[in-house]
Order: sequence, then C-alpha cells, then structure tokens
Amino acid sequence: MACAEDIEQIVVIEFLRQTTDIPVIHIANQRSTSPQHGAMLKRMGLWAGAADLFFPRGNDKYKGMFIELKTLTGKPTRNQINFLDSMACEGFFTAINYGSKEAIETIKTFYNLPK
Repeated sequence: MACAEDIEQIVVIEFLRQTTDIPVIHIANQRSTSPQHGAMLKRMGLWAGAADLFFPRGNDKYKGMFIELKTLTGKPTRNQINFLDSMACEGFFTAINYGSKEAIETIKTFYNLPK
C-alpha cells in the first residue's frame, strides 16, 4: 500500500513522463529487511540515506541532480543530509523537496523548463 511520500513521488514521475524526456532513477532503499539481507544489500552497494531520485542528465553547471522527496511535514535523516552533502561535493545539484509541487518546481528550474 502506498504511503503519502510514495504518492508525492508518483506525481513527480508522472509529470516527468508526460512532459519531458528527462531520465530519472528511483533509488529504492527504504525497504524493511532482515539483518542478513540488509548486510547483503550493503555489500551490494546500498548507501544509507541515498536520495529518492537521481537525474543522470546535467545542466550547464552540475553533472546531474539528486532529490530527497519528503511530505510537507517530513524531516530528512542525518544519513540523508550526509548523502546529499557528499553528492554536492561530487558536483551534483542536491535538494530536499517537501511535496511534489516543490520537486516539480526544482526540476523545472534545474532544466530551465517552462513554468
């Protein structure tokens, strides 16, 4: 069953699919799992706090973009903030957006799309 944050993300993805050809990847690291499977996922490259959305297409200033999407009342974790800080140091634009409307505005601004 979808939670509120899932619904916000679906709205963002539907906007992208209906109006652009911008590639986006959802990083699905929010799942619950056993300690053994969690250890395996870490060995496979899972990064605690990785942002929800990765945009591998850059603009004239950044290599690409990571967006951590929250509900209007959500709060980022320390791991999420650390991940975004690390990616900013690597030349990516990073943002924490509260709701699909804010995320869509960030995408439009980053890619200079019509408002």
